[in-house]
Amino acid sequence: MEDNNNDDTRQGLYNEFESEIVKAGNPEAYFDENDLIEIFDYASDMDNYIVKMEVLLYGARHYPGSEALATRRAWFYSSFGEMEAAAEVNSRVNNGGFLNRLLALRAAGASDTPDTRAKLDEIIEATDDFGDEDVIQLVDYCAENNMLDWVEENRARIEAKCSYPPTLIYEYADRAEELGDLTTAKRLFEELTMLEPFTVDFWVRLANVQFLDGSYDDALASCDYALAIDGTYIEALRLKGRVMYRLNLSREKIAEVFRAVLDMREANESDVTAYAATIVELGRTDEAVKLLEETIIRSPLSQMPIDLLMNIDFELAVPYILAVSEQTSFTRDTIVAWAKEHLANGRVDVASSLVRLFCDKFIGSPDFSFLTELWYFNKMYREIVDIVERSFPELESLPAPCPGITFPYLMSLIRLGETDKAKDKASRHMREMDDRMQSPRLNRPSSMMRNDVSPSSATCIDIGYAALLRNIINALSAPSPLPPDTYDPMLF
Repeated sequence: MEDNNNDDTRQGLYNEFESEIVKAGNPEAYFDENDLIEIFDYASDMDNYIVKMEVLLYGARHYPGSEALATRRAWFYSSFGEMEAAAEVNSRVNNGGFLNRLLALRAAGASDTPDTRAKLDEIIEATDDFGDEDVIQLVDYCAENNMLDWVEENRARIEAKCSYPPTLIYEYADRAEELGDLTTAKRLFEELTMLEPFTVDFWVRLANVQFLDGSYDDALASCDYALAIDGTYIEALRLKGRVMYRLNLSREKIAEVFRAVLDMREANESDVTAYAATIVELGRTDEAVKLLEETIIRSPLSQMPIDLLMNIDFELAVPYILAVSEQTSFTRDTIVAWAKEHLANGRVDVASSLVRLFCDKFIGSPDFSFLTELWYFNKMYREIVDIVERSFPELESLPAPCPGITFPYLMSLIRLGETDKAKDKASRHMREMDDRMQSPRLNRPSSMMRNDVSPSSATCIDIGYAALLRNIINALSAPSPLPPDTYDPMLF
C-alpha cells in the first residue's frame, strides 16, 4: 500500500498486465523490471496468484538475472510451503536485502524463540528503508509465529524507516483482526483514519472491527463517514445494512440500503439474499421469492439464495436443491453438513426436510441416527417409526446398543399413543441387553487394536443404555400413565 497516486499507478500497471499478458497472451506487450516488481507486489495485495505466477514467468524470460524478481520467486515458493525450493532460489541472490534475510529465517523454520527475536532485531537494525512488500512479509511472518507483540514493541523503529508508514499499521491491524485481537485492530484502524481521513477503505475496516466487537453505533458512524467519502463504495453499504439490522432499525431503511447495493455492478447473490430477507420481514414474501428464484436460475449453484428460499418455503426450493445435488454429486456428508448449517440457525424444520429429501442415503449408514434424532426433535414421530421399521424390522437386529435409533423410535411410538407396542419392543430389547452384559467379553483386549470404542467406554455405554431402556419400561409399566417428558432420554 503506497500513497494514493502511486497506488493508482500500480493498479494501472496491474490491470494492463492482466489484460495483455494473462488474458490476451500478447507477445508484443512490454513491461520493464521495475514494472514487474510493482505488478507482483500489487498482485500480492490482491491475493492473485495467477498474476504473480505470470509475472515470474515473464520476468524469467525477459530479465533472467533480476535479483528482485528472484527474491519474489523464492517468497512465492514459500507461500506454498515449498521451503527447500524457496531456500535454494533465495541462496542464489548475491546482494540480498531485507526480504532475503527474512526469508532465510522463514525457510529455516525459525519460530518464536529469543534467538529468532534477536535475529529480527539485527535485520531491522541493518535495514535502511522498508518498502511495502518488506513490511507486509515481516508482519505476516510475525503473525504466523504468534509474535505480533514483537511488532508492537518494535513498531516505532520500523515506522521510522518506512517509505509509507500506513502500510505497516494497516498490515498489523489486518493480522490482529484475523487473529481475533479486536482491541488492537480497532486502535490501529482508528489511527489510520486519523492519518488519512479521506481513505474510504480505512473507515470500512474500522467499521467492520467495531461491528465484530459489538460497537454497533460506532460502526454505523464509521460506515457513514466512508459513504460521505464515496457514496458508491459497495462494502460500506453492505456493512451499513448489516449494522442497521443489528441495531434493529427500520426495516424499510435497511431495505433501501440493500436495494442500493443491488443497483451496483459488483452486486452478487449474497446481496440479493440480504435484500430478499429484509423484504420478507416487511411482508413482501412474494416479491422476495420471485427475486430469489430469478437469482437461482442465473446462478444455480449459489447456496445462499437457495438457503433463504428453503427457510421461506421448503417445497419451492426442492427443484433447485435436486438440481444442485445432480450437478455436484451430493454425498451424505454434504447433506449432513448442510443440515447442520440450518440447525445452527435454529431451523430444525428446514434441516429435517433436507434430510428427508435424501433419506435413502442414510438407511444402513453410520449417519442413520443423525436422521432419527433430527426428525425426533422436529416431532416427525410417524416418519421415524416407518423408516426404522423399514430398516430394522426388529430392534434386536440393531448393532446394539444404538441409542440414536432405539430411543427416538421407542419415544415416537409412545408419543403416537402406541404404548403397548413400545413396551413390548423395549422389553424384548432389554432381555437382549441383559444377555449381552452377562456374556463374557473375550475379545475386549483385541478391541483396543481397532478404531472403535475402548473396552471401558463400551461397558459404560452398555450400562447407561440399559438403564435408560429400563427406565422407559418402568414408566410404561406404572399403574397410571406418566408424561413422556419425565422419562424421555432425548430430553435429558
